[in-house]
Amino acid sequence: MTNKIPSTSDPIAAQIQADCDQISRTQAAIPQSVSRRRFLRQASKGVVGIGLGLGSVASATKEAFAQLGRQSGGPPGEIIEEELTPLVEARSEKAWNGDVLDEGIVSEMIDRAMMKLTGLDSAKEAWKDFVLPTDIVGIKINPLAGERLSTHRIIVDKIIEGLHGAGILSNQIIIWDRFESHLIKAGYEINQSDRGVRCFASDSDGVGYDDEVFYETEKDVGVRRENGSILSRYTKLLTEELTVVINVPVMKHHGITGVSGCLKNLAFGSVDNTSRFHSNPINCNPAIADIFAHTVLKDKVVLNIVDGLLAAFDGGPTYDPDGVWQYGSILVSQDPVALDQIIYQTIEEKRKEFELPTLSRLSKYIRSASRMELGTNDLDDVDYQEVKV
Repeated sequence: MTNKIPSTSDPIAAQIQADCDQISRTQAAIPQSVSRRRFLRQASKGVVGIGLGLGSVASATKEAFAQLGRQSGGPPGEIIEEELTPLVEARSEKAWNGDVLDEGIVSEMIDRAMMKLTGLDSAKEAWKDFVLPTDIVGIKINPLAGERLSTHRIIVDKIIEGLHGAGILSNQIIIWDRFESHLIKAGYEINQSDRGVRCFASDSDGVGYDDEVFYETEKDVGVRRENGSILSRYTKLLTEELTVVINVPVMKHHGITGVSGCLKNLAFGSVDNTSRFHSNPINCNPAIADIFAHTVLKDKVVLNIVDGLLAAFDGGPTYDPDGVWQYGSILVSQDPVALDQIIYQTIEEKRKEFELPTLSRLSKYIRSASRMELGTNDLDDVDYQEVKV
């Protein structure tokens, strides 16, 4: 597999891909601490390796159901059920008809995932669990890779439909990202008017970043700082307008962080001055977890919906036609760490088919986020449920 260099007309994507390629060359020169034979043997047994589960999602899920109880602090012998993190994956082999998505199937996948997640009998009622009619809702998509590997519009439209059913008016909804040019290239129309669903970016006219709310650190690459600053400021969308956020990342490989999922999409999509964290051995760790942990972001995220309809196992975060497959999956949970752990394991399993190296050295940020209690990367603590459409 070889990374595809994006057009130089997008300098942001070009720089990210250049960083990915540099890290890829560095990783190739580092001896793997776990041989491929041993890796496969561990994975087949569901053994945890290098701090992250290397077994399949299915095997981890079975273990989760096998460990529902724990000793309580009450009377001797008392067993109580441990509260598990709800997580639902909707899968369908009918989501794709050739290269075209079946809108009816995808719509049903989302409806059934939402009902399963909440335990409610209708999708309309399920959405009411996450928003109030007075909320200003931000839908954070991932538009970096253009129309082919960005958050599919069909998912966004279905979210909007659910929000309408929960009493949210169109103009109370903002589809957003960090860069306006990426939104446009992904097929989203900019709208900053007071009519209809709004769609714009942190660098759109009149938005910008908040000088008073920021992440400060010198654990970076000094020469990559924007204007020499050690601050990464949060978008004014978060500090001044949005009351809740629905995070809608794409399930994909990332040459810097191993995978790109919920945590990366929202953390690095919410602040400026991020390229200073890209180089080895930082690999955006612990910056991703630190940025996500700020209350201005963490406390507003009510739901994560992972677009795994078309997933990328190599060549990311930009689009590489040789590194994607029609996975036909949508995952939903309030736990971004658990979702990123499943994204990681799913992509690792796919990479084995092509004998590609493990991503465990790059995906350290998932462990950091779990240690910071932003969620769990231990699938024994997850109530994983699958819905087949």
